[in-house]
This record gives sequence, C-alpha cells and structure tokens, in this order.
Amino acid sequence: MAFDSLGRYNPTHKTWDHVGNIIPVVEHSEGIRPHGEFRPASWLPVQFYDKFFEDWFVAMPGKILAFDNNGHLVPAQYGLGSATITYTAQDVEAGVIDVRTGAPLLTAAIGTFNVSAVTAFMGQTGVALAVSAPVGVAPYAYWQWAGDASDYDDGFNPSGLRRHNYNLQHRTAVLCDYVLELPLVPATETTPEALTEDSNANNVSTMVALSNTPVAKNTVRTPITFSEGAGAPGDVATKFAVEKASAADVVAAGDWHIDLTTGVITVYSTGAIGATDYEVVYSHYASAPASVSKFACAVGNLVAGDFVMCDANSNYTAASTEDFKDIIGQVIEVEDVWGKDALDRVRTAYPSLSTSAAGSLPGYAGQMDQMPGSANGGVSDKIHFAGAANLVVRINLISR
Repeated sequence: MAFDSLGRYNPTHKTWDHVGNIIPVVEHSEGIRPHGEFRPASWLPVQFYDKFFEDWFVAMPGKILAFDNNGHLVPAQYGLGSATITYTAQDVEAGVIDVRTGAPLLTAAIGTFNVSAVTAFMGQTGVALAVSAPVGVAPYAYWQWAGDASDYDDGFNPSGLRRHNYNLQHRTAVLCDYVLELPLVPATETTPEALTEDSNANNVSTMVALSNTPVAKNTVRTPITFSEGAGAPGDVATKFAVEKASAADVVAAGDWHIDLTTGVITVYSTGAIGATDYEVVYSHYASAPASVSKFACAVGNLVAGDFVMCDANSNYTAASTEDFKDIIGQVIEVEDVWGKDALDRVRTAYPSLSTSAAGSLPGYAGQMDQMPGSANGGVSDKIHFAGAANLVVRINLISR
C-alpha cells in the first residue's frame, strides 16, 4: 500500500505472465545406496571362485571401496601408500586386464608390484594409477567385470563382452550409510609362549599373564593349545584337560581356566610349575592377524566408540588418524555371539573338515560346507568363514 504526496492512494499491482519457468530439481537419490552407473574395474585381481556359476568375484561383501582414475570401483586398500597388486595364474585364466598395459594379463607379467609402479595406467603413457579416499563399501559380492579389454566399455553391447551371452552383473551398488555387522578376527601367536607360575595355593597355580591381551576365546578356529616346555614334565595332556568357566571352578586335576581380558591362566597343580615346564599357543586382539580370509572382517582390539579406517586388505581397523577422508565408520557395539540362538546345540554335518581361517575357499568338501552349529562350534557363517573366534563388531558407516 502506498500514497502520493497529496495523500491519495496509489496502489502497487502484481504483474505476471502465465508461462512461468522451470526450477531445476537437484535431488538425485537417497544416500544409503546412491544411484549411479557404478561397476568394478576390469583390472582387479580375482578373489573368490563361485563353484555354482563357475566365475570369479573381485570384491566380497563389506569390503571398503574407492574409485580409480576412470571412476570405477576398487578395494580401497589400493589407495594406501604401501599398497601392492598381486596377479596370479588364476587372473590370466580369468582374462583380467593388466592395469599396467590395458591389455589381457600375460603369464609373464604375473607377480606382485607396488601401486606406485603403475605409471602407465591401463596403457596410458604418463598416467599413474590414482585411487580415491574410501567412498563406501560393497553391499554384496562383485562379479568380475564382464567387459573386454577396454576399461571404458559400458557393457551394453554384447560385442564388447568377454563372452557374448554372459553378464551376471551389469552394474553395482555402493553402500554409503548403514550399520554393518562384521566378525572380529584375532591374530594367532605361532611361537609358543612359556607359562611362568606367579603363585600356588591350595593346589591351584596362577600363571603370569600372557604377553598379548585380550585373548581370543578357545574355539575350533582359534584354539588355545598347551605343549611341553624344555622342562618336559610329561603330563601336559592331563594337566590341561578340561577348560573351566571361572578360576573358582578349578578344583580337580586337569582343570584350567583363562581370563580372556587379563591373559591369566589358572590350573590345578599339586606342586609348583617350573618356568620351562609348559608352553601355550593362543590368539589375541592386541594386533592384526598376519593373514585373513577373502571375507570382510574387522581386526585389532576394537571397542565401542572407536573410529575405523581401511587396512591393507580393505577391512576395518582402528583409525590412526582423525582425518575425515580416511575414517569410514565408528564402532557402536561389540558382542560375543558364541552360542547365540542356541547355535551351539544345533547339530550340523561335517564337523571334522578343515577349519583354517586362511583357507576359506570354495571346495566340494571344506570349511564352507560346515553349516552354523555343531560343525563350526556354534557360531554364524560370517564368523566361521572369516576365521574369527566369537566376537562381532557393529560399525556405523559415517561421513560418506
């Protein structure tokens, strides 16, 4: 409302045309699994052979991912400064593209080399391999890219496929915002550690704490084994015969107990135990394992609240930096799931097959045929296949 100098009403009018304009929409998709034309890089070494489809996976569910120079998905481990790429005869047979040449891998070119040695990425002179910071994780297993030698092939034209009529997975999703449940895999001491007595009272010996703690639960995948030391008393099998739930339960010959938090072993003994009498091999969370299976896992002594980052196997380890771009998530829970849902009382087949964590490979009779239950010690498949003991960690993906 407006008035002129004489106080007369001088209205302001709205003017318009009836055509209008289009306002751009900027929303693209939800952020849990963003929409995009994502696909695994054709140069990735094969990881796991599926015996049903007779084809290879190049990334397993839960593995941390990043982008290469061409914007294709690769395990984020290749972005680490010390990262290496290993090609084997299996990669030659599978038709993997050599990241150094952009052509199918040759037998003469198999071996291990540092990422920094890739100075002609996909055959491009003067272009080094560059891998981004982590962008998310694989929500499911990624098949080997079905395209031919061209890393730019989009997979739409069958003439560009390695096999004209075969493409199991045209595109893949990236999981950016979710809570994951992963097995926590301990390291195993390969050198026996001597047991030294700290005290003996009422025929119960308390040993000096083990060097590495916390100790992993005694399971078929992470066994605690005792052996004769240099003193060789000759009774190790009867001395450590029955594991007890608490130190108070050690009351008869053959009883023993281990405090997983402190690493203190209590054993029934009528006499003093010499410093060289017994040795023990065990697993623990004080450090990362020397080797892991192809399945995704977490390593180290993780506790609720810890931030995690990518390790050399595209798995999850405690963050050694506060740098935003390196942190992939935060631990919100650690749970002991041994016997959960009464799995330890479920009878399943093949209890005597291999339980090697590093061996988690498909076969016609092997670890992956042992279903959760009595065959694997009463844990879920994710724990058994990864070679973990009894713990899972739940990690909230953040800052993606």
